[in-house]
Amino acid sequence: MRIIENRTGAKLDRPLTILSILRGRWDAQRAPALQALADLGHEVVYVDEPLPVEGYRKIVDRLDFHVAVLWGSTLQNFLMTETGPFFLDEAGLPYVSLWTDNPVKHLFLLKDLDKATHRAMFIADTRVIEQMSGLGYDNLVYLPPWHIDPDIFKPVDPVADLDCTTSFAATVNAYGAERQKWRMFWDRHMNEAADSVLSELRQIKDHVDVFDALAVDWDPHALPFSLISHDQYFEQKALIRELVVEAVGDRDIHITGIGSAGFDRPNVTMHEGRAWHDLSPVFCSATVNLNCTPWPRSCHHRVFQITASRALAVTDWRDDAVSLYEPDNEVIYFQSLEEIGEIIDRFAAVPDEAAKIAEAGHRRFLAHHTAAHRMAELSGYLYDLL
Repeated sequence: MRIIENRTGAKLDRPLTILSILRGRWDAQRAPALQALADLGHEVVYVDEPLPVEGYRKIVDRLDFHVAVLWGSTLQNFLMTETGPFFLDEAGLPYVSLWTDNPVKHLFLLKDLDKATHRAMFIADTRVIEQMSGLGYDNLVYLPPWHIDPDIFKPVDPVADLDCTTSFAATVNAYGAERQKWRMFWDRHMNEAADSVLSELRQIKDHVDVFDALAVDWDPHALPFSLISHDQYFEQKALIRELVVEAVGDRDIHITGIGSAGFDRPNVTMHEGRAWHDLSPVFCSATVNLNCTPWPRSCHHRVFQITASRALAVTDWRDDAVSLYEPDNEVIYFQSLEEIGEIIDRFAAVPDEAAKIAEAGHRRFLAHHTAAHRMAELSGYLYDLL
């Protein structure tokens, strides 16, 4: 356990004492948000090693916290691994959850939380908020991706081995392997429902929102719906990766990421995966950086990482995204995968144009979208919620 240092010396009239807890695999990616809260002037206590639940209870009992700030993945982990009520509900300590994935996948776990203590869920997608509002949730707040640190994602020199026109930083797993991994012990009805979603994906060549596709016939709070949603995140991702490579045609594309699959195509160069905090060299070595978004409306965190690196992001159109980065001037959006080839050719012919848009996207990121900006927003919400 440690208190995160306030690097700025900023002081608040009413600083909050905030508890946060390490619990999940990707917590280090989200830690810049805690640093930003500390730099605002809050006292942030970070339990930076997993403890038994009784250990967390002792910390809550011993220290006088105003609120706990939990990552959605942390909350999910607690709810999956503990058999009783959530310990913060029992303790009566107000807490909020910040989500980097879609909480609709986890309604089976979230449905029993006490909203008197779980004061807010901060979600990066307005459509997801509409969906959950329709189910009766009212503790929902829109907050675009909130954890991108300009000290981590920043302009760097290109790397010769990564130099290319088109880069795709993505996990690439074989579709068949994903299907087999996540569908164990499913019944016929679950398989048919998932296959209907994939049939639509193949038709429209874009991610299909599972809630919009299935919630009429399936209870979103039931375990089968959560299992289907979780599976579809991975199956759809695998299929979309294949469709992106197909859309590139015979143009060269470099793919960097962990994953078991490869592409038996001479134009595809596969690079080993890199640590999450070491992706800026990938972005800065390419003219075009492709991205695809699994959320229905959100701007994917990859777009923020790319623009933070002063590189060109080319991503699928999402309604929330275009309100955050101006189309054509700061980020390039495509309405369908069929447009990717033309976009690559355009910027391959005039790389200076790509650099100009990348510069504008970088300015936008630094002016509006850093972890510090988002945590300043969150800080205001916390005062209102408490």
